[in-house]
Amino acid sequence: MKTRLFLVPGRDPEARARRIEALLSEQAGVGKITLMASTEVFSYASVEAQAELFRLDTERKARGIHVLRLSPGCLCCSSKLVLTTHLARTLRLNQPNVLLMELESQSHPEQVLQLLKEPQWIDWFADITLVEDVA
Repeated sequence: MKTRLFLVPGRDPEARARRIEALLSEQAGVGKITLMASTEVFSYASVEAQAELFRLDTERKARGIHVLRLSPGCLCCSSKLVLTTHLARTLRLNQPNVLLMELESQSHPEQVLQLLKEPQWIDWFADITLVEDVA
């Protein structure tokens, strides 16, 4: 089984969150879903907003969505090792049908896309969709 991957870029974390929620709704019923979410918003969100994010993660987990928060940084530059480590582990252990990966505002979507098209990932992905920039 190969995984469908959606990369969700955008400068506005709230707009990305709305797009991710829409994608999660669209993909409901396709099997296992994993969300690799950004932690960017935690760097400036109020305590109340952070609590709401934790509540949302809990709600998503209750819906059967595996949620993994990635450490901050561009996934093709400063966080490349974090990405490849967590991605390999997630694909092997969770074997999701659908994987949504949120890219932080400073990420380089085209470079992340190229990274995920490297030979080591070819057998893992059915297709990779770079979602239209949401902000």
